[in-house]
Amino acid sequence: MMSTDAKFWDGIAEKYAAKPVGNVTAFERKKAITREHLRPGSTVLEIGCGTGSLALEMSPFAGHIHAMDVSSEMIRIANQKKQVQGVTNVTFRQGTLDGRAPYEPEHFDSAWAYSILHLVPGRGRTLKTIFDLLKPGGSFISSNVCLGSTWVPYGAIITVLRWFGKAPVVYVYDRETILREMREVGFVEIEEREVGAGGMVAFVVAKKPR
Repeated sequence: MMSTDAKFWDGIAEKYAAKPVGNVTAFERKKAITREHLRPGSTVLEIGCGTGSLALEMSPFAGHIHAMDVSSEMIRIANQKKQVQGVTNVTFRQGTLDGRAPYEPEHFDSAWAYSILHLVPGRGRTLKTIFDLLKPGGSFISSNVCLGSTWVPYGAIITVLRWFGKAPVVYVYDRETILREMREVGFVEIEEREVGAGGMVAFVVAKKPR
């Protein structure tokens, strides 16, 4: 499963890197909220970093950002951008949080998951891993694509697209599901923030108890 998805993302990495942000206003609001939870010495984990745009832009506001993605091509492009921009406090690595996490427990002050959890198999396990990797009081910031919050049959549409190699595996859930799953692994102070991204996007800030 993961190797198939990695191949898909490898194949579109260059096009993905060149594609402009769809909703600039919403993205700017997401970044502003994310910066509220950063300090100069913050250690951050980003899962599903793509070509590294978020991590690189946020790097001046953090101590060190560890960003990971399943696609080696995405990581290659991210490292190129890092070198061009002269950023020294971001580390990109290929990988996922499946299995044993490559970091020590309670290592991070903040974790980010922008538009990735709908692509993750075993989402509950991944949320639990993120929870365990955060320090007490750490923040988890996620932008969730909630395809189950609409009448459109996205599951069937995506299945057809996959037949033609035009889509990765996508898991359909609604906003109530993702908020419940966060509570179940232990997150508290779970707050959905309005960013103007539309009804299918739930931008959520949650905390690990102190």
